[in-house]
Amino acid sequence: MDYLSNCVFVDESAFDINMRPSTARSAKGTPAIVTTPSTRAVSHTILGAIFAMGVVNIEIRLPNMKPKRIKVDGACKRKQPLAKKALSKGIVTDHYILFLQNTMNFMDQYPDIKGFYIVMDNAPQYSLLMAVNK
Repeated sequence: MDYLSNCVFVDESAFDINMRPSTARSAKGTPAIVTTPSTRAVSHTILGAIFAMGVVNIEIRLPNMKPKRIKVDGACKRKQPLAKKALSKGIVTDHYILFLQNTMNFMDQYPDIKGFYIVMDNAPQYSLLMAVNK
């Protein structure tokens, strides 16, 4: 196995639009006071698969967003009833398996990268994937 010739690297990364550098400049002897603007944006998860020659597959996962309030009944708003099963906000094993299937299907279309090794880290969401392969 040569990492530069026959490996595809798969990983995920969180992207938060609210992250801003909190550095500032001030006059000598005075403290630097920084106010960073923030928005009410949600974090996204980026899944990517790359190899030495370029990008194989990339996908952006949006979190499951449910409205907090629903119908207006008379003059007061009613909260939405709680779901019986809480939806996952982040990336789950099913999302990751679907991404891997799409990546392998894409790799099979091109003979140059067909049969490459897939290299990934051992994050907790892969634990079910590892158990399935045993």
